[in-house]
Amino acid sequence: MTAKDQDGKVVHTERRKYENWNLWFQGGKEVALRLWDITATTNINIGLEPEQPSEETHVVLVDPGTKFVTIEVKFLFEPEPDKWETIKTVTKTVNFHSSDAYYKKK
Repeated sequence: MTAKDQDGKVVHTERRKYENWNLWFQGGKEVALRLWDITATTNINIGLEPEQPSEETHVVLVDPGTKFVTIEVKFLFEPEPDKWETIKTVTKTVNFHSSDAYYKKK
């Protein structure tokens, strides 16, 4: 995720790496934690599901003269180490208006 102001200055950037781990455990069998059987039949998926929306709030301070910030978020897939493919890109622009205009005499 990268946020840039109207002049192209980066005001915020963040990158997260999600890993998809599918763990398989044998169902209906009591096994001590140290003896987990990985060759089992019950799938526990702790990865991201396709097309499931995610929402976050980031508080970022911007310079007083900032008119807008364009935020670009890319969802990348790493099929092999250090090789990235873009799966989806979303861009949104947030406009800023000074509250001073509300207090000026007309």
